[in-house]
Amino acid sequence: MTPECKGRYAALSSVAKGLAPGASGLRSATPGSFVGAFTKCESGAVAVIAGLAIPVLLGFAGLALEYGQHLVVRAEAQRTADLAAHAGAVAYSRTGGTGPMVDAANRVARLNGFSDGEIVVELDASIPTASGTAVRATVTAPKLLLLPRLVGGDTSVDVVASAVAGALGGAPACIQALDPDGSGISLSGGASVQSQDCAVASNAGVEAPCGTSIITEDLSYNTGPHPLPEYCQTIRTPDGGETQIVRQPTSDPLAGSDAITRASEQIAMTEELSAPDLAVVATGPDIDFGWNQGATIAQAEAIGCTASFTYSGNIWTFSCPGLSTVNIGRITLGGGLTLDFNPGASQETIYNLSGGIRNNGARMTFAGGTYNVAEGINTGGGSITEFGAGTYRIGRSTQNCSGAYYSICNTSELVFDGPSDFVLPSGVWNSGGSVLTLGTGTGNSFRFGPSSDGDAIALGGGSQTFMGDVDDGVFEVAGWIDGGGGGSCLVIPEAELHEINGSIVASGAIRFGAGLYVVNGYMHLGGNGGGSAMCGGETISVEAENTTFVISAAGVEPGGWSCRDQAFCVTAGYSNVRFTAPQSGPFTDLAVIGPLDPSRNAGALFAAGASGSQMSGALYFPNDPITLTGGASANAGSAGCLQLIAAEITMSGGTSVASECDLPQSGGAGQVALLR
Repeated sequence: MTPECKGRYAALSSVAKGLAPGASGLRSATPGSFVGAFTKCESGAVAVIAGLAIPVLLGFAGLALEYGQHLVVRAEAQRTADLAAHAGAVAYSRTGGTGPMVDAANRVARLNGFSDGEIVVELDASIPTASGTAVRATVTAPKLLLLPRLVGGDTSVDVVASAVAGALGGAPACIQALDPDGSGISLSGGASVQSQDCAVASNAGVEAPCGTSIITEDLSYNTGPHPLPEYCQTIRTPDGGETQIVRQPTSDPLAGSDAITRASEQIAMTEELSAPDLAVVATGPDIDFGWNQGATIAQAEAIGCTASFTYSGNIWTFSCPGLSTVNIGRITLGGGLTLDFNPGASQETIYNLSGGIRNNGARMTFAGGTYNVAEGINTGGGSITEFGAGTYRIGRSTQNCSGAYYSICNTSELVFDGPSDFVLPSGVWNSGGSVLTLGTGTGNSFRFGPSSDGDAIALGGGSQTFMGDVDDGVFEVAGWIDGGGGGSCLVIPEAELHEINGSIVASGAIRFGAGLYVVNGYMHLGGNGGGSAMCGGETISVEAENTTFVISAAGVEPGGWSCRDQAFCVTAGYSNVRFTAPQSGPFTDLAVIGPLDPSRNAGALFAAGASGSQMSGALYFPNDPITLTGGASANAGSAGCLQLIAAEITMSGGTSVASECDLPQSGGAGQVALLR
């Protein structure tokens, strides 16, 4: 190197070492001028530049190595956090305890090379899951740094990775117990539940001891011990596999729904339902169609009508030509006689009777029209009484009928053609073996009040009572429907709304027409014995197609020990009950809605003898239990869906429930998955 270049190199070195230009005898100059001068010296330039560049290149290589090692540590930490969060969530969903949750997550961390101090496992309530709370695992791994040591920096940095896992909503629950303080779902004595395509869920515990059976893919419970017994496999999937069992709460799928709001509002309106007013008419002359022809003819003339007698058949014919309103007192027919009342008259004719109608003879046939009968209709045994279509306002009879006073007391055969409008302030009694038809076809309307003993519709053993369907009319009953006679048949009409301010009690067969039934009372089927009977050409117990029953359990509870304290009860010989919920409208898939007032304390019971019940739809008793006992059984039928939602569900004594549902509400156990 030339002396000049050596001098320039020395000056440049002084600058590189931090000496001020001009120091040590150097003249003042900027670093740029030294570099510029230095570049003019060609000899040894490459070696000097390389000497300056190598430290920089080594620094970049060190940074790349440090970053690569950081990525490796972070990947390990994230993988461990994922596995630990999942393991913790599985443990929490199964047990509901944070202790098992932390243990499971820590165990996973140790297996992956992390200590307990390097992982934090906690609940994260900000992320909703099917079990209520997610599980978050955070791994903090210290990473040693090499390059900063050379320059006096930090020797390590924390690498943090986090993961969140939780139970996803599983299959909808067909069997749900809602009360967290209740007994949950309890099976004993050989009871079995088959919930093939939907879950079983309890806000409390699930008890399925040896000898019982629960068949379901998913089961959840929220309190108490794990439901699977130690020594037997009572809870299995349909194919015999292991049921997914988790510990988690279950929500009420119907709480706050439009259907339940409507039901509550409708109960309040039905509670205000009162009996229709009694028929009040001006006093008119009585007429007795008896064997004294002269007396009967004179009585007819006093009314403004005529009466003629035909010896062949012993028939009285009563005619009122030209009269649009006929005012009468009481009409009676003597034994062995027949009455043809105003044949061919216009249906617009109005008949006002200040008394009643008594058929003690063979047959009475009345033209259709409007009948205002102040003191009821009574028919004698063996007689036939027929009315054409019309409007019938019939007051309370003064004649005792099975210990009470009704608007209609039938002890034989009584038929009203339809469509007809019935206003019966004191209800009807149809005695044992008798036949009563209130309207035929469609377009009928019914308003019933209570008899002197509170029954609005009462049936004797072996009786048959038929009511025509309702279109634009109403079905209102202020009083009890008491089908207490064994072997009886009652057909209630199809109507959009059936309001019953009282209880329904039955010992015979009942066919409920389609529509909503609001029962401000109790519904006991078989509480006083009885069972199936011939009804409409076939033997049935109860048939209710496209129906929803809303039951309040208000008022006086019916007698009968077997249904005591139950809002809805099926027992005794009711072995082929059929309930099918509507498939459209506001009450879709709702078969029975129990008391919505939590103070009522009355549930649902399927008791001894009530076997083979087919119920498609939900039985919803949010405040009260559903109980099956004594061999009772319920299933959804071949194409139905049975859903039991209650505060508690108890099954004992060989009872069984089978359900296959495709429901939108989620209440099942579900699977645990990573959420974040």
